[in-house]
Amino acid sequence: MLEKKSGSILQDNVRYLLEEYYEGNVSEMQRETGVNRSVISEIKNGGKTEVNSSTLIRFAKAGVNLNWLLTGNGRPFVVNEDSEINTELKEKQLLDNRMKEIKKLVGDIEDQLSEQPHLRLDPDVQTALLELLKKAVR
Repeated sequence: MLEKKSGSILQDNVRYLLEEYYEGNVSEMQRETGVNRSVISEIKNGGKTEVNSSTLIRFAKAGVNLNWLLTGNGRPFVVNEDSEINTELKEKQLLDNRMKEIKKLVGDIEDQLSEQPHLRLDPDVQTALLELLKKAVR
């Protein structure tokens, strides 16, 4: 069964997904969605204006909102549970808190070493430690 939809909406939305979520990489989009790369390329380039049900199923299994994909209504992805969002937000907050702690630690170490020259670390170890911590917060 073929679903005929406005080629421009489907094309625009596949292009949007490709650019925003897969950094323009058709192979990555294929890997994540299971949709054949030639199908993705054909839709993107306007050569394909209809998609079969197996292609729609692959997009749906990857979390793409089919209503959005075909009509432009709604959001690009379906979130099945609020808990998924809450978990991601909690993880982000935890990482943000850890980054703040690391930044503070770097500042404290730099201050103590500059204020108290009798505190000594091997210069190579000190440099490596500070650089490692600085890289972690960038």
